[in-house]
Amino acid sequence: MALTRLPTSAITSGTFDNARISAGSVTQHVTATDLQPIKSDLSALALREATNEASAAFNLPNQFIETFTDDTNLGTQTTGDRFSGYWSTAGTGTAAYDSGDRSSTYTVTHNATLHGSTSADGLVDGSTADDFLMGNSVTQPSGVYVRFDRGSGNTAVYQGVQMIRQNTSKQGGSAWAWQGSQDAISWTTLLGSQEFGGATTTTYAFTGNSTAYRYIQWSHIGSTVVTNYNCHNKEWYFYIAPVINNATGTLIQSTNTVASAKTKVGGTMLYKDNAGTATLGTDLKIYFSCNNGGAWTEAASYNAVTPVYSTGIKQVRLGETTCTSGTDVRYKAVWANQADSSKETQLHGIGVNY
Repeated sequence: MALTRLPTSAITSGTFDNARISAGSVTQHVTATDLQPIKSDLSALALREATNEASAAFNLPNQFIETFTDDTNLGTQTTGDRFSGYWSTAGTGTAAYDSGDRSSTYTVTHNATLHGSTSADGLVDGSTADDFLMGNSVTQPSGVYVRFDRGSGNTAVYQGVQMIRQNTSKQGGSAWAWQGSQDAISWTTLLGSQEFGGATTTTYAFTGNSTAYRYIQWSHIGSTVVTNYNCHNKEWYFYIAPVINNATGTLIQSTNTVASAKTKVGGTMLYKDNAGTATLGTDLKIYFSCNNGGAWTEAASYNAVTPVYSTGIKQVRLGETTCTSGTDVRYKAVWANQADSSKETQLHGIGVNY
């Protein structure tokens, strides 16, 4: 006979059969554990390791890590491109030599010891009547440079340079290099081990460079003091591919098959405001799909993580997002409101956990 009116307070001993206890009677006393912060920290750690090792994109059992070192796992790319270590809506146009008076484009500085020369600005003033004289037995130690600065927020994809001189004198040894930089601190060699002089016109090609730089410099990288013999420099012309920053762009990850069907996705992303300040969720949005792009859902939230990941690069936790069940988990990044010199948002890395 069933007991239907027995109060629970009357039951003071014994053991209930499992089937007699409702699930709700148990779960109401359990506090759910939010594992998303832990997952995000793990993806951030994987991103840092991948960045430090310059690794290609890779999968962990429950994560995908991308740091844009190659195109292997990049699927659809619309009005944008992968550069060295990031993706943005920027692109490059057809290269051409700059010409005329460019003194308003560049601020020219140097730390060389000169001999009776005009200002270094004469190298970009459009006149070949000037002499920037690094010569007549004047010695130059390692670290000497002639530097060209386009100013804050302005960059160019340098693909070569032409140097015009008065004569064919040159310094001995191959100790000079063309270098590019974003901050005048960290320099990338575009072309090294070059002689200074030897012809009235010397043309250098920076083969393969697709990175835009604010600064470019001609630098003595040799370990010994060199002497420049009567090397009169008149005008230097840069071969530049203009940076074209498209207003919008889309990047979709290629196929990413996982072991079992997923309905929850989160992650971590790294981005940089190379120009302007982006509003996440407006100027840059991240979407997730669990069914190979059949349905996309925007990340549930964008939560900044402090301190920043590295100089200029910000870290953001992407909130756990519910998606249509499937076994092909992907991310999609969508850009809007990008503009030359005023807003360029670069995606430097993304970790997707599922």
